[in-house]
Amino acid sequence: MKKPDEQLLTQVSALLSRNAELEALEIRHNRMEKTLTQQTHNLKERIKEINCLYTISKIVEKADVSLNEIYQGVIEVIPCSWQYPEITCAQLIINKGKFVTKNYAQVPWKQSADIIVYGEKVGILSVCYKKEKPELYEGPFLKEERSLLDAIAERLGRTSEQKQSEKALNESEKKLKEQNQLLYEKNIALREVMNQMISEKKNLEEKVLDNVDEFLLPLLKKLQNKSSNIEKEYFKVFEDNLKQLTSSFGSSISKKLPRLTPRENEICNMIRTGLSSKEVAKLLNISYRSVETYRNYIRKKLGITNQKINLTTYLATL
Repeated sequence: MKKPDEQLLTQVSALLSRNAELEALEIRHNRMEKTLTQQTHNLKERIKEINCLYTISKIVEKADVSLNEIYQGVIEVIPCSWQYPEITCAQLIINKGKFVTKNYAQVPWKQSADIIVYGEKVGILSVCYKKEKPELYEGPFLKEERSLLDAIAERLGRTSEQKQSEKALNESEKKLKEQNQLLYEKNIALREVMNQMISEKKNLEEKVLDNVDEFLLPLLKKLQNKSSNIEKEYFKVFEDNLKQLTSSFGSSISKKLPRLTPRENEICNMIRTGLSSKEVAKLLNISYRSVETYRNYIRKKLGITNQKINLTTYLATL
């Protein structure tokens, strides 16, 4: 049997050992609690960052929102997303414009990010603490806050590019509509001018026909009655040619056979009036055989060689 002193020492030793275990357990518990608190804090910070990006997306996606409204909206969202919202302020300088929170002040505790649009720097975004805080990753700012600031700056750059593209597209569409409307109006005006020209041409043709029928043809008749037989034939040809000027024969035969020579055209006109080869030869002072040769050339160019088609009748249909 142990002595009482030995029993007491054994109990004291056991108590000390148990106390050491409890102290170690408490230390581990405090560490775990501290870690859990830090993780909870970090989680809250990440949630704030996610909410910040989500809110910015909602601002950007609003219908008919201007770039200035987007810039000011983003600036006002930033403070509540940093770890010290109550002392956080922000400023955006872009395209000669400045956007700030109501509490903005120039202070030394600041982090900034460039705004890049189409590869060029067009502005700078800054976030500041109005009071001094413990040093962390970048001055008093967290590493995650640097990442968030860069993400916001990048989003602002892409949004600026998108809005500029939309503006250019809208201006191009507006200009295209204006040009289409102008072209439409010009087409209407052109049709009116063409209709007016057609009407004036028709009136002119009618006047020419009236003048030919009323003045020139009666005069030719009088001259023809007082002329010799040869002169009468010339006057008849002249009368027929004058009538052809007011008909479509000249243009028809020219379009159909642009390769006819002036002499062949002249003979065609005479044949069409009903003159025989002898009469044509007499008027042109050439041989009968030459006229027959011309007739053969004309039939060949008309494409009626070796066909039972009367040349006079054929020419009268043109």
